[in-house]
Amino acid sequence: MPALTRALSLALLACGCAQTTLHSGLPPGDSPSPYTDKWHAAFLFGLVEASGPYDLERICPEGWSEVTLQPDAFTALAGLVTLFIYSPSRVTIVCAAPGVQGAPPRTGYTLPQARRSTEPSP
Repeated sequence: MPALTRALSLALLACGCAQTTLHSGLPPGDSPSPYTDKWHAAFLFGLVEASGPYDLERICPEGWSEVTLQPDAFTALAGLVTLFIYSPSRVTIVCAAPGVQGAPPRTGYTLPQARRSTEPSP
């Protein structure tokens, strides 16, 4: 097997292992069927989003538990063929279990580093 073929095969396999998962802290419930392994389009190594934001309030009215973004072998191959100008991956959204007490507010989800100021605006 030529060295270039082995290197490309290894790169393709390594691309399928990267995964990003966000957890809200709520116990997981069901995943809405259109949002299980949904094709998520991006460009330039995933830096430019093409699928747009997901409306988690509409998708999971009781709150969300997990959002996972993961490439698979097919999406990695699509990226490799386009030299990662087009870099698709798969997204899975898991809603929170129904009837959970203490759910965070449905709007204004922020990352822990980006806290809002509680001071009134002028």
